Amino acid sequence: MTGARVERVPADRIGAREFFDQAERFLTDAQMSGLTPESRVTLLHNAAMCACDATLQVVGLRVTSGDGAHVLRLETALGQIDVDTEELLERLDASRVRRNEASYAALFVAEASAAEALEATAELIELARSFVST
Repeated sequence: MTGARVERVPADRIGAREFFDQAERFLTDAQMSGLTPESRVTLLHNAAMCACDATLQVVGLRVTSGDGAHVLRLETALGQIDVDTEELLERLDASRVRRNEASYAALFVAEASAAEALEATAELIELARSFVST
């Protein structure tokens, strides 16, 4: 498989809104009681990716599939937002790693890790909300 890359596409506010709405649905689902931490981090990762896609569509960018696509989506989307997002990127990347461990290695995810992922994802969605609606 080849490495992911950023490419230009027509800016699409309607498509961005659809991705943003999906991000909010995943976030809401992740907050349901009774979910395991592993399920929670998977839903939160999906929410984060949708929020990134919404942000990118507003400015006419998308990340292709390939190695490193999820990290590139996080980096590129956060790079569009006009605030310091370095610490948030680190937290979201840690969440991505936990999701990978749960999804691909069947590893245990601590409830505290899921709570950290929820906090970081909610912060990303708030930033994306402001960006998509401007």
